[in-house]
Amino acid sequence: MSSRPTSTGGKPPLYKIVMLGDSGVGKTSLVARLTNPDRPLNHDISATMGIEFDTQMLDTEHGKVKAQIWDTAGQERFARVLLPTYFRKAKGVILVYDISNAKSFESLSERWMAQLNDHASSDDLAKLLVGNKSDLEASREVTQEKAEQFCQEYGMEMLETSAKSGENVLKAFEKLIGIVHDRALAASKNKTGIKGINGSQQNTVKLDDHNGAQDASSGDASACGC
Repeated sequence: MSSRPTSTGGKPPLYKIVMLGDSGVGKTSLVARLTNPDRPLNHDISATMGIEFDTQMLDTEHGKVKAQIWDTAGQERFARVLLPTYFRKAKGVILVYDISNAKSFESLSERWMAQLNDHASSDDLAKLLVGNKSDLEASREVTQEKAEQFCQEYGMEMLETSAKSGENVLKAFEKLIGIVHDRALAASKNKTGIKGINGSQQNTVKLDDHNGAQDASSGDASACGC
């Protein structure tokens, strides 16, 4: 029997995911392409000032889920102040670099992974590396081999995308949210197993054991921490 991907009320679960990377790598353009795939991409999108988020329904092999996608500025002066709030209750992160800008790739290990570890529990977050601007192959400065080495070092998968053409944009977000949802289902299944054990024990105790009942009911909470 498959696990139910939705909550008791029939609503799809909501997961917060965040975008990380230098300014100009295309984080905002990727989100814009995902949420409005048929709209011409505005190449004059200004650098995000502060924090913005958008919500998008995405498909996983276990059903539809809702992704709350947070996007913030790459500039240090904004990120330093906003990151603690930015990472709060996040379930996944997309690390973005520009394949035609070696510095944007180097910043991932020099800066963004450190920020991630400082403000979030990196092991608890699902992570995906995205090399954007794959349409600029002629100007490539970051080889796929380098990106794969980064993934091996930090334990994540990768995709190359083009916000301009739309190539792999939906696939990238669905890949990350699929990992997030799988983890949530596994955690829920573990909680259900524990609750089942407790339930069998409760058959032998008195009905005034309120603490046990409350503990059991807590497993029904939504997987979303948003």
